[in-house]
Amino acid sequence: MTNESDRTFGGAESSGADGTVRARYEWASTPPQIAVIETIAVALDRETTALEPLYEFVDPDALDALMRSNDSSATPNDITVTFSVADRQVTVHSSGDVIVRMDSFEL
Repeated sequence: MTNESDRTFGGAESSGADGTVRARYEWASTPPQIAVIETIAVALDRETTALEPLYEFVDPDALDALMRSNDSSATPNDITVTFSVADRQVTVHSSGDVIVRMDSFEL
């Protein structure tokens, strides 16, 4: 987004009035499922323990395996997974980016 704010929340950055939150993680040190939970918590302004379990929306173990599957590849391709949580669209990239924005699928 072009309107990124300077506020950071445990690696996540809020960007503007649209409520988009972006974060970058190293999958070697932070499992993707933990990164997703932390970024969603920032987007929703809640504690991680107040969120519904991630498995209600996506298989956390499969997400970890998929995002980390490029670690040993000489020429990694960016793998992207997108799913909805509450009224947010969550996009996770194998490069380590997690983006949470208002769900464009909502009416």
